Amino acid sequence: MRKYVTITLSLLLLTSGSVCAQGVVLPLPPEDQQNITAQLGPGVVGIALPSQPIGDPSVYFPLQDKSQQYQVVAGPHAGNIQTLGLVRTRRPGGRMAWRFAMSPTLNGFMRETPEGDIIMAAITDTGEGVVVVTTPANPFLPKGMQPGEARSYTQQVSVNYLDDPGDQRYSGSLTGTYTYVGTYKVTVPAGTFPAVLFRVKCEGKVGPAHTQNTGYNFFAPGVGMVAMILEEDVTAFWLFNIDSTTGKVLMSK
Repeated sequence: MRKYVTITLSLLLLTSGSVCAQGVVLPLPPEDQQNITAQLGPGVVGIALPSQPIGDPSVYFPLQDKSQQYQVVAGPHAGNIQTLGLVRTRRPGGRMAWRFAMSPTLNGFMRETPEGDIIMAAITDTGEGVVVVTTPANPFLPKGMQPGEARSYTQQVSVNYLDDPGDQRYSGSLTGTYTYVGTYKVTVPAGTFPAVLFRVKCEGKVGPAHTQNTGYNFFAPGVGMVAMILEEDVTAFWLFNIDSTTGKVLMSK
């Protein structure tokens, strides 16, 4: 009997170790699957794959100068091809920061924290002539997130004119949840990748308007962002493009 129990416990430990090594498989929640299919099209997001904790965010979003082409598959500019990319900028003291083009007029400014997180602290919209600053910064790729983990945050938002940064146009606050949904097989024109999916939901009041936004970002190791969706009730990053949804897929690496 003792031998049987010992063998059984050994098998359980071996099985548990195998599961931990391989990662947990998290099926895509039905609501997310419906939203993603509606904006990216059927067949883009496939089966769920084993997920691992985010040990090094730069593996999923390499911090290097790079231009990539994306096809807009949903939203006002559907059918367009956009060349977007990441550009390095140097701060005083040799510190590195990065400018990420999310659209031809929308740029996010990000950096890597001493803890290894990649955060986005400000966004410029040249079409509207404003800069949006959030305190604390928006999570982009936090280090150490576990598959299925959700982190809540509250931030203050300031919207200022680009031609006169001291002139504040609007201010307000947002509350949000950033979730590591899982890892999925993603097929886009640039290829098929195992991509981690992060969902961000936020809402609040900025200036006179109430805003409620949902975004999905797919990151593939060594490649970067292979697909993205931004749903907006009021704003292109908080104040513009009312009731719009934009979906983009990577065309070339």
